[in-house]
Amino acid sequence: MRDVLREGWRGLSAHRVRTFLSALGILFGVAAVIGILSIGEGARREQEQLIAQLGILNFQLRGADLSGDPEREEAVRRLSRGLSRRDVAALRAELPGAEYVGGAREFEVYAIVPRPDSPDAVRIVGAEPDYLAATSLVRVAGRPLSPADEEGLAQVALVGVDAAVALFGSADPLGQRVRLGDVWVTVVGVVQDGSGGSADAVEGVELDDRNRDIILPLSTALTRYSVDDQEPELSEIQVALTDTEQVAGHTLLAQRIVDRLHREQRDYELIVPLRLLEQSRAQQRIFNIVMGLIAGISLLVGGIGIMNIMLASVLERTREIGIRLAVGATPQDIQRLFLAEASLISLFGGVLGVGVGFAISGAVSAFTGWATAVSPQMVVLACAISTVEGMIFGYIPARRASELPPAIAVRQAG
Repeated sequence: MRDVLREGWRGLSAHRVRTFLSALGILFGVAAVIGILSIGEGARREQEQLIAQLGILNFQLRGADLSGDPEREEAVRRLSRGLSRRDVAALRAELPGAEYVGGAREFEVYAIVPRPDSPDAVRIVGAEPDYLAATSLVRVAGRPLSPADEEGLAQVALVGVDAAVALFGSADPLGQRVRLGDVWVTVVGVVQDGSGGSADAVEGVELDDRNRDIILPLSTALTRYSVDDQEPELSEIQVALTDTEQVAGHTLLAQRIVDRLHREQRDYELIVPLRLLEQSRAQQRIFNIVMGLIAGISLLVGGIGIMNIMLASVLERTREIGIRLAVGATPQDIQRLFLAEASLISLFGGVLGVGVGFAISGAVSAFTGWATAVSPQMVVLACAISTVEGMIFGYIPARRASELPPAIAVRQAG
């Protein structure tokens, strides 16, 4: 087989321009496949990273926005105040597989000292320790908020890395004092969102930028800042589980518990990141299949081009084929030679196409800002497909060459 490949390569090298032109169709086809699938792969990875920001083993209950329908809001609030610490206590007691159950609420505080560069640079949040433990926050300095802080109404706070820069610049934030409205708090820790997500929403679900948070103990915030009796006590409840197998059953149970406490008023939204991930993957599979089929048309055209060139080569080399058969070569040898040449042309185009595909992927990322990624499996698959395509489209010319009678071939060539 090695001798056949060497002989085939020698024949192709004798007609370099024709070989290159024959490989162009495969080159563009492979480049199109890799370029398109790299966009899909990049989008998939970014989407999964964003969904991981919510926590694959978590689910959240968020207060529904009823402000667009005042009449419905008034009717709902007569029966249910919204998410509250009572819901948190019930979920802790009745969800057997829950590792953490904690609540949080966002507060609007306008007078902040030191003053940040812009009002949107920081966000004030009151949160329970279990809520923080269930998120992707990573402590980079200091200590976390403890149950003792929650029980003792401690005036302490954690700051996100972006909030620390907005408030203190390059100074060490630990031990610094911050005035939030009329409340002075001491910074005891610095945290960072460990998910690495950068988008504002995923699958229609808003993502909070926790790097700009100033986080107080929930009890401290609820005590120090006034909360209207008609407003929900909490804006979000975070539940962290220990196994993906628990997600479906526990979300259904949590929904029943909260519906019962809220008198069947659906004044909250249930967000299940695992479902979002499954939905995202299903959509991505459909995208890859459709776009892959569209790009595959280029490969089909390239294969037809190789078949045409090889058929022309058979006619051009009729005398050579006749001589080979006359001196002892078998029809199978002739067929293997032409198959080898077709496969080498296709593989050559595939390898060049991979390089062009990488270039397309990089150009798309550079000029549009889209995330792209080329996986090793994608490269191997592209090269394999191009080689197999050469064998398939080279089979008819190879068979025609092997079926030429030696005497007739020599006489026709002469």
